[in-house]
Amino acid sequence: MRPGDLLGMSLGNYGRARLRSSLTTAGVAIGTALVVLLIALATGAEDNVRRSIFSIGDLRLVTVQPFQPGANGLSAVPRTISDDTVAKLKGVAHVEGVYRQFDAPLGMVVEGGDDATIRPQGIEPGAPVDRGDLLAGRHIEAGDHAVAVIPGNIARLVAASAGAAVGRTVTMRVGGAVKLGSTRIGGSGTPRDYAVKIVGVFDEQASQTSFRIPLDDALLAGAENRGLTPESVRETTGYSGLAVEADDSTNVADIVKAVQELGFSSFSLKQVVEQIDQGFGVFKGILAGIGGVALLVAAIGIANTMVMSVLERTREIGIMKAVGASPGDIRALFLAEAAYVGVFGGVLGLALGLAGGQLIDRIIRQLNPRTNPAAIFVVGPDLALGALALALGVALLAGFLPARRAMRMSALSALRYE
Repeated sequence: MRPGDLLGMSLGNYGRARLRSSLTTAGVAIGTALVVLLIALATGAEDNVRRSIFSIGDLRLVTVQPFQPGANGLSAVPRTISDDTVAKLKGVAHVEGVYRQFDAPLGMVVEGGDDATIRPQGIEPGAPVDRGDLLAGRHIEAGDHAVAVIPGNIARLVAASAGAAVGRTVTMRVGGAVKLGSTRIGGSGTPRDYAVKIVGVFDEQASQTSFRIPLDDALLAGAENRGLTPESVRETTGYSGLAVEADDSTNVADIVKAVQELGFSSFSLKQVVEQIDQGFGVFKGILAGIGGVALLVAAIGIANTMVMSVLERTREIGIMKAVGASPGDIRALFLAEAAYVGVFGGVLGLALGLAGGQLIDRIIRQLNPRTNPAAIFVVGPDLALGALALALGVALLAGFLPARRAMRMSALSALRYE
């Protein structure tokens, strides 16, 4: 029997019992729609989380902290990050840059009777923390001294706008008591005033207290606060942290391992993303399992439909075998009928899933309107094709035993069947 004849006969048999075929197809469609809907919503949630993480920083960065690996909280054991540490990290494979950071004691910026608590943060030119978030002015450059890049909220204490604050000179007071809200708390050391020129203003969403100044200026302020020299601070206290930049995010794990081998703790957004991917992978599996239960119920319906079809068409099967149809033809005929249920149910389920997802997306957007909301419901080609393949696979699996029963049926007994 030719493939075209088999497909034509199977399609005719599918349409013969329309109500039963429609109900069975609807079961497959509901299961497929549930799988598409749940996984698409999970994918949209994952994309939104990943997008939020990407907005925080570069996945190529590894932050080195002055503690032993794995240390946290009260169990943290301090380690000194020295210039020797910097030199060793620069020699690690795939390291593109190492940037030092030193945090001077908390202080205040005083301007026009208003003051605000600040965290003087000494950084090097080109440091990752000083990229891409400028509202006005420029970043810290090589050779800079007594300059600062400040957040927008502090800039508005200095001038009417961020742009107007650039070029102004303000007093940075390091050490002593600082004000947190309406409360003043004791600080470290004797307060010292430093005149700094504002050269840039960054978006305060990154930080409302960070006062970015040249690394050497921060070391000097920290040393004078303790009655030391910058050189002794480098040797005893060391740097507050390092930002190590990889040439590619795929090499971050190797750099993290190298940092830990040197005896320091590290942090990377790349590791966070990988953990999120693992978590969402499990979450998607659970959701797919929930949809799979509906498909399992549909598979039972397909098997029941096919068994009834075999019983109802027993004499027809006997006639087909008597006129020369092979057992393989009989099996292919019934599997083709099951495949039609899977294909039609899969296509209908995909359409229902897309429509349901768009409806949920619209409702969520109306409840939480945003300027440019990210996609909440994401259906990629892999999910669409996977859902169709799953529906077809379930249908064929459910139809296998009834088709096998029809194939093995004796032609003589089938013709005698009443």
